[in-house]
Amino acid sequence: MSENDDIEITNRNDQRKFRFWTIRWYLLLLCLIVLCQSMITSGYIGSIVSSIETYYGFSSERLGIAFSSYDITGVLSIPLISYFGSQYNRAKIVALGSFVFSIGNIIFILPYFINGYHKQIIDNSTNETINSLCSPNSTNYSENIYLSSNNNLIEVQPLWTYYMIILSMIIMSIGASPFYTLGITYLTDHLNKDDQPIYTSIFYGMIALGPAIGFLMGSLFLSEWINIGQNQNLDGITKTDPEWIGRWWAGFILSSFLLILLSLILFTFPSKLEQSDNNNELIQSNQSSQAESLCQLSTIKEIFKSIYDLIMNLTYILIVLVNSIENILIVSFTTFMVKYIESVFNISSSLSSILTGSIIIPAAVFGTITGGYLIRRFRMNIYQSIKLILICCFISLIFLISLIFLKCKSNIKYSNDTKCSQLCNCSPYIYQPVCYQETITYLSPCYAGCTTVDGKEYSNCTCLSLEAKVFEGSCENSCLFQLILFFIILFLVTYCETLMATPHLIIILRSVRHELQSFSLGFENCIVKLLAQIPTPILFGIILDNQCLFWSQSTFHHRASCFIYNGDELPMRLFATTIIIKLISFILILILFLIKFRENKFLLIQQQDQEEEQQDLLNNSHS
Repeated sequence: MSENDDIEITNRNDQRKFRFWTIRWYLLLLCLIVLCQSMITSGYIGSIVSSIETYYGFSSERLGIAFSSYDITGVLSIPLISYFGSQYNRAKIVALGSFVFSIGNIIFILPYFINGYHKQIIDNSTNETINSLCSPNSTNYSENIYLSSNNNLIEVQPLWTYYMIILSMIIMSIGASPFYTLGITYLTDHLNKDDQPIYTSIFYGMIALGPAIGFLMGSLFLSEWINIGQNQNLDGITKTDPEWIGRWWAGFILSSFLLILLSLILFTFPSKLEQSDNNNELIQSNQSSQAESLCQLSTIKEIFKSIYDLIMNLTYILIVLVNSIENILIVSFTTFMVKYIESVFNISSSLSSILTGSIIIPAAVFGTITGGYLIRRFRMNIYQSIKLILICCFISLIFLISLIFLKCKSNIKYSNDTKCSQLCNCSPYIYQPVCYQETITYLSPCYAGCTTVDGKEYSNCTCLSLEAKVFEGSCENSCLFQLILFFIILFLVTYCETLMATPHLIIILRSVRHELQSFSLGFENCIVKLLAQIPTPILFGIILDNQCLFWSQSTFHHRASCFIYNGDELPMRLFATTIIIKLISFILILILFLIKFRENKFLLIQQQDQEEEQQDLLNNSHS
């Protein structure tokens, strides 16, 4: 083979690589990576909260603290990785981040593969049945802790598993840090101004689609028992029982596999892509402007000066505070809404997950598209964008108030509800629900005053009528109308919330100097994490825990996860908190609106005066 033939073959191989190393292929890989990332962090984890709490034996507050470590890490890792990573091949940094994120997924599920899940069966089932009945003349419970009608002792995972969750969230946060900074700049640096809106809208569209797939994937895996091959041997546990633990770990395996595969492909990309001659000049200018902005922010003095300029910018700081407060609502919805609907409307976690994903995410996509269309259609300036946000904020506030009154009436009878049940000395550790007349669920036959059992039927219930009988299992508390109305209003709230996203971005970009635009977005990201994304899971976890009626007990005699929530009080406490938060946001945006209204009015007066002066000059010149 001649030397010319070798050169020809080499050129052909290079041509094949160049055909693959294009901005469209990069966009596809980046979109799939952020799709997997948002699918896990913004959708899937929120849908499996109940199963994680039951498996690990953690409260909502404790789990919220663990989840907050993701955003706490992001406050530090995003600016550092963005700054130092920009000096290297950004495509490879994004690929490395994808691989690191997959490692975090694997660490999250590692405790399950180490410890497994084994329900310990209590041998003395006769004693447990006796303990669940009413015994007025004796103390009905001992130091032994029983749980559920299946005579199972709840198994709580060791303490080190909690720190494994925190470690996994930290690693996932580090891995995701370059996706929305270096990943975007690598994309925009290889695009002209006409193509940038199209490509970035596709990118953010995939981010919005991720949680939808996460919720749907959660509903799929939560419908299966945690252990493979045990669906037929669950001793009567159904998907609506608080003891049900879905196969929560499966989604992390799927995500890890996809992210590792995508990272290996993206790792082959060069630091600069070959472009057409028409784009070369623009790309060089983009890269040079980026290098210039990095040089400007390369010293600590310049960074603090930029931060000071942003803080003194009243329009910028107010709109960032508004966005931070609105993010509290968004984070609370994505993290605990599935659990809230499951608890208040008495449906399974898998059904709650698929309904939430089917409602919230389409509303978010349509809201974002509508906001962008209105901005472009009416060519809105800062003042008009603020007015649009003010209207949306007011409408969503009204809808939030109505959500307080949409709930299923709680049919749970708990300890000390009646004088009769107080005389029975009922065990606070036994959860063996029984149903009376398909309307009232007692936590155990003891709370109904039952003294006789025949299979799944209990009788001689002193707290009920003489011939009354109760049956094993919880009552079906269906309230379909309230559930449908709740989801309709939830759709409208989500639509209004996401419609504000594009106007908010426009206000930030137009209220700061051009050289500070990128830095202003990064600074806003840090503020949002500090004010909203870090404290929100902890705050709403505390609210949920305070409304718990029955806590499961661990093998170590400690309080574990919550089984039953107060369905009557939880909507009031939860949405009253969101309404207060929404009112603060509304007041801030109203203040900003009034400030801009005065500025706009003053500018109009000045413009009219200038027009009158010009008209007078014209009249004098003609005369």
